[in-house]
Amino acid sequence: MAELFKTSPGQGLAYRTYIRTTRRRNNVTLRTVEQMAEALQVSIATLLLGGVAVEPWAHKLTEKSIRARLAAIINNERERRNLARYQMAELLGVSEITFTKLERATGNVSIDTIAAIGEALGRDPATFLFHEPEGQQRG
Repeated sequence: MAELFKTSPGQGLAYRTYIRTTRRRNNVTLRTVEQMAEALQVSIATLLLGGVAVEPWAHKLTEKSIRARLAAIINNERERRNLARYQMAELLGVSEITFTKLERATGNVSIDTIAAIGEALGRDPATFLFHEPEGQQRG
């Protein structure tokens, strides 16, 4: 398995990252998950959700589009709750700097942070990025 993820220095997933991830000593980022998914020739949704069924569109999501979905969810939720940015950051349990990166869909967000945001918003942290909110259809 390690051979699958071996790459040239500066490109793709580092062998050290793979080892630390498999030993659960690494806070895996969305970019790392995307690189692993590409190497395994599966979608990010498949890698993160395993056998959980999702709509076909969810399998097409990239690291960049997932960050954009997360930003939209955070911004919509902040507006719905009528919270200031610092209040939303506090609710999510992140610093204001991290919140700014999240709402702008920049930076390399960790899977642990995504899960914590899901929990803070009262959604299933494993699937909230891959399902449409109730009453909303994907257009």
